Amino acid sequence: MRIKNIELSNFNPTVCVSIIDNTIARALETARVLALREVKVIEWRLDYLEELNDKDAIINGLKEFSGICEKNITIATIRTKAQGGRSGFNESELELYLSLIANNKCVDFIDVEYYTFERPRAFVESLKSLGTNVICSHHDFNETPEDEMTLTLLEEMECSDCDIVKMAVMPENATDVARFMDVCNCFANETKKLFVSMSMGDIGRVSRLAGNVTGSCLTFGAHNKTSAPGQIEYKKLIEIMDIMSIE
Repeated sequence: MRIKNIELSNFNPTVCVSIIDNTIARALETARVLALREVKVIEWRLDYLEELNDKDAIINGLKEFSGICEKNITIATIRTKAQGGRSGFNESELELYLSLIANNKCVDFIDVEYYTFERPRAFVESLKSLGTNVICSHHDFNETPEDEMTLTLLEEMECSDCDIVKMAVMPENATDVARFMDVCNCFANETKKLFVSMSMGDIGRVSRLAGNVTGSCLTFGAHNKTSAPGQIEYKKLIEIMDIMSIE
């Protein structure tokens, strides 16, 4: 998939940086910094915002964000507490906000926590009908599911009308990391969708550097503060990946 002259492809990860400031003004300033530094993909974690309940402020902020990041791929995410975020929205509130964002065409991708919704496929279809690209995501901060369950979760998301399938898990040991990466490699080799995966925490950090093995099209780096356990500072992440790509 090519957006804004940026190519996203599996087994060739592009660095994405998440904005996690607590006010719209600070977030937009961070967006300006990241855009000037030519970060290719920028995610705005709206669940960190103090103004999250102000729909008009969110939409106006996203419109300004779109203008700042006219050359960057943009993602809007409202991560719920159940999936490791800060939003206390219930399903209907989350559906309302994400639909509003899609209808205003402020960003290139909207993240949908697939298993938060009772009828996730129908909701993904409704967002797609509004002209937005969709990331179907699932985050497990408690464990790394057994291999068969991991594949089942991935395949269910894949069967939706989404553009990207994303899964993040928490390992207990190195074996968890290795088997999750193996399952992801198998899935990425079979799917026709773009794919993102990560094993979180310090022990899973290797997975953030191994998208060429696990099949990820994106890997998430941090700017000032991390939005998930095990994230690497984005400039260091880019540097390491550049070194690893040298033949």
